[in-house]
Amino acid sequence: MGECMKEEFKRFVRNNPNLASFVEDKKMTWQQFYELYDLYGESSNVWDKFTKIENSPTTNSNLLNTIREIVALFKGIDLETVQKALTTADKAIEAVKGFSKKDQNVENNYQERPKYKYFED
Repeated sequence: MGECMKEEFKRFVRNNPNLASFVEDKKMTWQQFYELYDLYGESSNVWDKFTKIENSPTTNSNLLNTIREIVALFKGIDLETVQKALTTADKAIEAVKGFSKKDQNVENNYQERPKYKYFED
């Protein structure tokens, strides 16, 4: 009889994946959920706060606010300015590359004086 109850609970959990988020957040344990299931069954309003979390107004309003912030961020971006900045940065990188190539190709024209020669010689 206990095995049948466990299988029913497993099926209930598969049908209500929101329960896993409470376990991950350490707000509940699987044992606590199983005890609730054993006491109240599937159809109790005890499960409302656990199974209907994704439809809660606070979650939806937080998601909408986040989306609005992202849209506002992209609205404030001027694509021409970004393109000009990227072009300028690309030119600066090419200039630095050019300097480093010139430094490598410069021959050393310095000739060391013999040690026995003086300036007056």
